[in-house]
Amino acid sequence: MSYCQLAISLRDAVNFSLHVLNRILFPGTRKVVEKLRNSPGRVLILRTGNVGDTACALPALAAVRHNFPLAHLTLLTSPGPRGLPEAREVLERQKLVDEIITFYREDFANLSFRKNLLRDLRQRRFDLFLLFPQGRTDVRRLTRDLLFARLLGVKGAWGFSLAHHFPLMDNRRLHDYRPHHNEVERLLHLLAGTGINSLANFHLKLPCSCQQMADRLLAPYLQNGPRPVIGLQTRAKAQAKQWPLANFSELGCRLQAACQPVFILFGGAAEKYQLQEFARTFPGDKLIAAGQTSLIETTALLSRCHVLVTLDTGPMHLAALVGTPIVALFSARQFPKMWEPWTDQAIVLRKSVPCELCFQEDCDHLTCMQAITVDEVNAAVLEQMNIYFPQFINWPRKFLWGHRESQQS
Repeated sequence: MSYCQLAISLRDAVNFSLHVLNRILFPGTRKVVEKLRNSPGRVLILRTGNVGDTACALPALAAVRHNFPLAHLTLLTSPGPRGLPEAREVLERQKLVDEIITFYREDFANLSFRKNLLRDLRQRRFDLFLLFPQGRTDVRRLTRDLLFARLLGVKGAWGFSLAHHFPLMDNRRLHDYRPHHNEVERLLHLLAGTGINSLANFHLKLPCSCQQMADRLLAPYLQNGPRPVIGLQTRAKAQAKQWPLANFSELGCRLQAACQPVFILFGGAAEKYQLQEFARTFPGDKLIAAGQTSLIETTALLSRCHVLVTLDTGPMHLAALVGTPIVALFSARQFPKMWEPWTDQAIVLRKSVPCELCFQEDCDHLTCMQAITVDEVNAAVLEQMNIYFPQFINWPRKFLWGHRESQQS
């Protein structure tokens, strides 16, 4: 048995134990699920994380809403420390949950806060607790959440399962491990285990006011007729996921020469001045969205892009949910596929390197990201344009060489 097979077998054994414990503590979970299909009730959903984590959970939230149309759904969430984008900004006017309770890392460290939160939640008398765990959640956190559900006094609970964490094993040695699902599919598959079926399709709903703002911001650049709109998400939260800005600049030069697009530069409000400096490094018309739009308005702008070139970020997942073609540049710091966008309109570029699976937030050499060339990214963008928007570019197919094969090379 290989090291990878041994790790998977051990994980599956732990999951079996967690499943048995789940059944012992909450034997009525299936009955609660069936009752909630046609009856009022209260469901608590725990999902923590930032923009990307919340975006990946939206199809699962939609599935819960669809299966329990009469239930009151409460989302318990945390972005981590204060100041980071919150789930509320992603869920704005989506009507997927009825209530959002947000806590912060610094608050949760206080024992008094935890007691008050538990008391408040117990008083709401939830019928069902659903955990949407992170992909690399460990046994300790799953056990803690299982006990937390028990303390809530719920009649049913589900979601306590390891995915991409392998107890007692060195995860950095699992080079042969290939996840079956990306994050969206994983959560939907998890729900299916208790009979909560996913929708046939899910598309993020954008309020008319947000769409009108996106059109208003783009209007000055389209006065002389239709033009391709290319989005650039040049910064990621983790430094280890960064592609060199010089490469983005060279890419901008090539795309400007090929199709004279409007570039939309995406980023957080704090990155506005950095993006203004970056915009001066290559020619063409640029709309700097950072600092001008809310998160849901940013999503409307993402929906206007004919292609989004992006790092592994939250906006990438939002773009996938509004049907925007994507060229995604992935580091090799985690297992492949885990965080790939949930769409069939994406080209993912990822390089396998000797130091892959480091699971680091910071890197002093960025070997895997440096290995993705401007030629590959440029060809991927032009291929997406030819497939979905051929009216904007006439690029001979012979130049669109097989960069898809480079994903694992």
